[in-house]
Amino acid sequence: MDRIALDPASTALVLIDMQNDFCALDGFYARAGRDIAALNAVIGPIGALLERARAAGARIVFTRLVHDAARGPMEARHDLRPKTWTTSGDRLMPGTPGVEVVDALAPRPGEIVIDKPGYSAFHDTDLEAHLAQTGVKTLLFTGVTTYACVLASAFAAFDRDLDVVFLTDMVASWRGDLDRAAFDIVDLLLGHAVPSDAIHFAPGGAA
Repeated sequence: MDRIALDPASTALVLIDMQNDFCALDGFYARAGRDIAALNAVIGPIGALLERARAAGARIVFTRLVHDAARGPMEARHDLRPKTWTTSGDRLMPGTPGVEVVDALAPRPGEIVIDKPGYSAFHDTDLEAHLAQTGVKTLLFTGVTTYACVLASAFAAFDRDLDVVFLTDMVASWRGDLDRAAFDIVDLLLGHAVPSDAIHFAPGGAA
């Protein structure tokens, strides 16, 4: 397996929507009866990489999908809604435990936390400005869900001339088949979809 050397000074580890409502056993989706085992299972591996990235001096970015009271739920903003959308109910509400990053991955002071109203980490946020100010050129994507917010954020990063690394063992969803399709899309169009042990931090390294 090829290894990718990344300079921590120009790399950010991005944790997409690792929030209680998605990933915790008492979060919204678990209470609604959805099987969150895969989403919960990536907390530990992401935590290990998070510590490694922090120790190396890489930038750390967290995103949180937050209900926008003015716009309403994502699916309700459209006349033509997604054909098979199934979620309903109050979720990811501001000021509730459900919207917070899971305790095991809690942001530290100085790390970037981006609240977003939709799929992409860049839409209606100041993430691009944060990355430009800190000289970040490469983004390591982890989080949930693979084929929705993680993939949308990867596309948006690529469109902004940022390099994309999609960590295949640190993303999760409810659809393994769509996870695999997302990996193929990344390799074809955006960058590299690789397991986390394929990357290492090395000053002066480049993808």
